[in-house]
Amino acid sequence: MSETARQVKSTAVDKPRMVHLLRRMVTIRRFEERVKELYRAGEITGAIHLYIGEEAVAVGACEALRRDDYVRAPTAATATRSPKA
Repeated sequence: MSETARQVKSTAVDKPRMVHLLRRMVTIRRFEERVKELYRAGEITGAIHLYIGEEAVAVGACEALRRDDYVRAPTAATATRSPKA
């Protein structure tokens, strides 16, 4: 087995971990929905870039990060910053 193969973590996910990931995705979705509501009500001005439907991307990518990793997201990708926090 190569050194790289030994470093790769198992892809198996137990039920508590799945629940954790789902909760993070739902939190992002609710945030995005609220932003949309506030924008439509005129409470937020300017442009918004919603992340609805992309929650798993942010959560999955951030799940693979280590504590000492850095994330640099474009200004439009607010949801990408949330799961790392």
